[in-house]
Order: sequence, then structure tokens, then C-alpha cells
Amino acid sequence: MKYFSIVLTLTIGSIGFLFLPPISSGTAAVNDSLIIISGPTHREMSGKFLDDALINDLSFGGKLAVLLKPSIKSRTWLIDPSLIEEIIDMSDGYTVLPKAKGAGEEIATKFLVDLKYAIGNDPVYALPYGSPKISTRKKFSDVEYSQLQSVSSVRLARALSKAVTAGAPPNWSESPQELNSMNISEFRTLRKQLALISQVSNDLVISETAIRLNTLLNPRLDKKSSQYLAVSFTGAVNRIADKLRVLPGRYTLTSREEKLPVTIVNDFDAPAQVVLKLSAANSRILSIEDRALYLQPNSRTQVLVPVTAIASGKVELHAQLETLRGRKYQGISTLAVTIAVIGPIVGWVMAIAGLLLIGAAGTRIFRRLRNARTTKHELVQGRNE
Repeated sequence: MKYFSIVLTLTIGSIGFLFLPPISSGTAAVNDSLIIISGPTHREMSGKFLDDALINDLSFGGKLAVLLKPSIKSRTWLIDPSLIEEIIDMSDGYTVLPKAKGAGEEIATKFLVDLKYAIGNDPVYALPYGSPKISTRKKFSDVEYSQLQSVSSVRLARALSKAVTAGAPPNWSESPQELNSMNISEFRTLRKQLALISQVSNDLVISETAIRLNTLLNPRLDKKSSQYLAVSFTGAVNRIADKLRVLPGRYTLTSREEKLPVTIVNDFDAPAQVVLKLSAANSRILSIEDRALYLQPNSRTQVLVPVTAIASGKVELHAQLETLRGRKYQGISTLAVTIAVIGPIVGWVMAIAGLLLIGAAGTRIFRRLRNARTTKHELVQGRNE
């Protein structure tokens, strides 16, 4: 696992500028001169294995192991880097869902040794990472597919410690296979979400998820695994999106003009750039200016947003993050604001009313004192008479 994570980090770091390189899977095949090593993915996004079926394929007599038989001929190898990385992952210890310890560590280690020996100095080509159906993947974007080929060759070269050529050997073409329409639909939706997330941050987890996502375009992926992976990828993409968010809160304004402290969380390991938009649900608060923000990695940033209140009462502020291109990012966070502000007209009325009350009270006191003096004077006169 440690070796795999190092290889993965180095590889993605060297190609972090690439947009959404995908993943998929294939099978094993052999003829006199071309050996294809591929297989459907056995891992979910967390790195845990869905099953231990690879043990049978890698063991003596298995469909992958038989491809490594000695040969005096020069052969050409066409290999899926996704499968090799899975085997490397197995060789360093792994977990099978839900929490079982994988049993194929030694078998995987032996297979990798045998594979490198069998290849020798033969030419090696890289299949697209995960062996997606090429014709389908190209329909989404030829540019992305070209980048995928480059990524695949880099990762396979690192895994095998050997020079690798991007793309397929001359005169090779994939066999026609049907692809589940639901898988295509899931891939399209999640790909769009990742494209949006990539506009706010270049965290490596985004590009790695995009690579792994293309397992859904593997025509040999069975229905059960397809459904499980779709759920797993959806959860993974949603968790990635939630790394950047506005925290809801409650606030009280005690003056007409104040600065509202809005907290934005960036849990990405890379900086993020967004625009913060605030809008009031009613007219008690005037329109608020948008704020373009640069957020440090793994940070909580409190942004002081100037607001102007024009009437007392309660109002909801809707906080929306957008990309620098103006696309909405995630849902709306609600900020509950209570405005305890007395307006100028009401203030004048209350001030005048206060003065009148003070005047009336003064008049009463004066009258009482005057009456008391008059009564006292009359009593004194009465005694003198």
C-alpha cells in the first residue's frame, strides 16, 4: 500500500495539469506476438478490494499467470496500468470489504516478479488506464483521451520501472463490446461534477478520482460491480465537493451598517478560488457585493462582509459559492439574521414622544408643588386669624 501511494502521488503530481484522465478495465488475451494483460477493477474508491478474485487469476494456471509462460520469441505487451497498480497494492497488504484481510499478498508479489522477468526487453504499450471502451471514451473528449494515454504510459512505466509507449501497438484494435447505458449515464454525470470541482481547486484527489471513475466504462464490468462502483463513486464525488462549503449560522445586527462574519471551509489539500454571493430573502437588507476569495489549503476563513440594514426584523441570507467562471458550486447555505435596528423616522418619533412624556411629567410635578404651596399658605393665614 505504501509503495502504491508513493507511485500514485508522484505520477499524479507530474500530470496534475491534465483534465479528468479516466479509468476502466478489460481481460487477458494472448496470441503468437501480442500479449494483453488487463482485467476489470477489483477496488472501490477507498482502495479496499471488492473481492479476492484476483488471487485465482494470478495463481498458477490462472488466466493472467498463464500469459507469463517463457518464450524464445520477442513479444509485444499491451498492459493496463490499473491492473498492475492493483496487484502492487495487493503485494503490500490489502483489505477486502467490509474488513477482511486480503489473502493474496504473496501470490501478487510472485506475479510481479514473474511479469518483469517475462517482459525482459520486449516492447511494452499502455492500455488506457482501466481499459475503458475506447470508442465511447473518445466521444466525451478526444483531448481528454489523448491525455489519458499519456497518463497511462507514465503510471505503467513507474509501476514496471521500464520504458513504456503510450497507446496501442500498430494494427491493434479493441474488440466490439456492448457497454451498459446506465454506466455511461453515471460516468457522464460524475464527470461533469468533477469538472466543476476542478474549477475551484487542483487538489490531487480530484484528478485521481477522475482517473478511477472510468472503470464505469469498462464493458467487462459485471452488473453487480457496476452498481456498487456507481454508488461508491457518487459518494466519493459528493464528499470531495463538500470539502469546500459555507457554514450556516445565526447573526444579530444592532446597527444599520455592520460587517457580517461568514465562515468558509476549505478542506482541500490545495488552495481554492471561489466567489461568495450573498442575497437577502426580503428587503430588510440591501444588496450585498460579491466577494472573490482565495482560500488557503485546509483552512477556515472568516470573511467580513459589509451589510446595510434598512428595517428591523428577521431575514434569511442565502450564501452561494460560484466558480470564477460564474458556475454555481454546491447548494445554498442559509444564514439566519435578526435585525435589531431602529430606523431614523421611528427614532425621531420615539424621541419626540419621550420629550413629550418628560414635559407632561414635569407639568404634573410643577402643579403638585404649586398646589402644595397654595394649601400651605392658606393654612398659615388661617392660624394667624
